[in-house]
Amino acid sequence: MTLSPDPATGTGAGLSLKQWSATSGSERSSRANLVLEGGGHRWRANADGNGAIDALMRAVDNALDPVLGSGVQLVAYDVHATGIGHEAKASITVGVRRREAANGPIYPGRAVDENVLAASVVAYVDAVNALLADEGVDIAAAVPTPGATSRQESDPEHRTTSKDRIMSAYNS
Repeated sequence: MTLSPDPATGTGAGLSLKQWSATSGSERSSRANLVLEGGGHRWRANADGNGAIDALMRAVDNALDPVLGSGVQLVAYDVHATGIGHEAKASITVGVRRREAANGPIYPGRAVDENVLAASVVAYVDAVNALLADEGVDIAAAVPTPGATSRQESDPEHRTTSKDRIMSAYNS
């Protein structure tokens, strides 16, 4: 899922959600994994939470720790159906602000999707993009934490080598 271009610059210079997954249930804790892209970089992270949406938002925080420092605080979360029945989409609006700025500006984020989890995390990333744009943070200059990204998806040779090591260890 890609967010709209950054209105301040007219380019897609912000972060976008490349992929995500979340698990949740009454008999287990919630866990989320995601990949964010922006400025020629990928940020990967996972997190636990008190529900799938909380875990996804915490994963965004973990992925962007090198960029956000002390992080952001979710201060508003609203969900509305855009229609009736099972075909309705979720319209999510969130607000975030810097964790250390109790009276700081609140940055809005919005998204609409058939999946409430997808809409929630995209709205959260949209709000983070607004904060980063306002603060003049250059995503291209921000480097992900070592180990937070890997070449596995883009380097078939790396995947093959890793798979061979695993298989030879299993077959020994």
